Amino acid sequence: MKGKLAATSVVMLLVAALFSLAAFASDAQMYFSSDKNGQNRVTNIQEGDEIWIVVIDNDQNIDCDIRDKMSPDLKIMDPKTGAYIVWDADADFDAQNIGDEDYLEETGADTGVFVSWRSFQVGTRESFAAATPELFTHVVDQVANNATDDFMWGHYMYSDTAGGMPDADNRGWFAPGPVFTGGLMVPAAAPGIPVVPSEWAGDAQADEYLIGRFENMDTLIGMYQDPNDATDVAVAMMKIIDVEATISWDQEVYKDANTSATITVVDPDENLNCNEVEAVPVFIIVNPGSWNPVDADPDQDVGGDSPTNFCMLKATGGVDPDGVQTPAAILNQPIRWYNIYNADTDDHLYYIQYDPGLFDTEDANGITPVLFYAWETGTDTGVFQLNINQILDDLKFDQLFVRDVLVAYYLDPNDEDDFKLATAYIEERQHSITSFTD
Repeated sequence: MKGKLAATSVVMLLVAALFSLAAFASDAQMYFSSDKNGQNRVTNIQEGDEIWIVVIDNDQNIDCDIRDKMSPDLKIMDPKTGAYIVWDADADFDAQNIGDEDYLEETGADTGVFVSWRSFQVGTRESFAAATPELFTHVVDQVANNATDDFMWGHYMYSDTAGGMPDADNRGWFAPGPVFTGGLMVPAAAPGIPVVPSEWAGDAQADEYLIGRFENMDTLIGMYQDPNDATDVAVAMMKIIDVEATISWDQEVYKDANTSATITVVDPDENLNCNEVEAVPVFIIVNPGSWNPVDADPDQDVGGDSPTNFCMLKATGGVDPDGVQTPAAILNQPIRWYNIYNADTDDHLYYIQYDPGLFDTEDANGITPVLFYAWETGTDTGVFQLNINQILDDLKFDQLFVRDVLVAYYLDPNDEDDFKLATAYIEERQHSITSFTD
């Protein structure tokens, strides 16, 4: 009888111990916040926002009288682009002797809520200097001392590096270039020296890679693992929002080509910094598609396909205004996110070659800039204006004719499916109007 009682007592103790462990063990939770205290949860953010990482894990509330700290294995990444957080965890973290490692700190004694000691900015620009709008390119983070602070990498390219059919089953980064096709670096061989777009477009070395960017509608996934329980993993997600842009002229018909004009772009996505006045690229082409590409020698591939419309401009990068060839040589640099602000020309602008027999441009050969920068109307507005003082002079024409069409194009520098255009006319508009009825 005593043996049975003893056995029953042992079983009861084991059950009690099991329930005790179950009571103290907890599953962690993870989310993102827009404030240091972790009180304002966010699931949708705009590029340029700063976020704090928040983990709720009562297992790590070791001392109820102080704010506990921990340096766990923590990840935030964008599966689409390969961008991931620069988080320096320390397996031997010492809360009394904190070094350069990243850590989470409890919001108060005995709360079990831990917040990253610093915030992380989700995307920025290479530069915000007003004197260099060509450097306003989107990047995951700015580079300092061959390193990034918040996020790194961020631009996978999918291609079939082995040749054959374009299955796009191999993933890598752009190698030194710029060459849009070919030259991929496999992820396993990534050397880890980031280069911003303006430097990479120059003389990038073999041990460097092009730093990437976040894109509108990307999803960021966060993962946390309990330092004392490898099976306790928490996951969180947030999405970068996308707003559709608009573009418009201040008038539909201008009385002549000697007047001023204003183009307005509304795109909150491009307001990355509420303390800076930013710029976006706007392209203007006169009578697009109305002339044949300038090609003085069809048998020689020295130019030949000078763009006559925006589609051709985007595919080729336009012509080289600094060359000596006639017709002008094609840049052969497609316009992508990393060079849409910054053409490979001396003044960083994109050019096309109008037919000199049909257009009266300042340049006798018809080579004319088509890229302009529209500036934000103030800090934190998301409204951008291109102020044209005099249509003729600013577009580099000597003469424009009645009913000439001015087409302004806006391609969101960070979202290729957000494309808008607007038209205006010189002196009068006489076009047929087609409509459909039920």
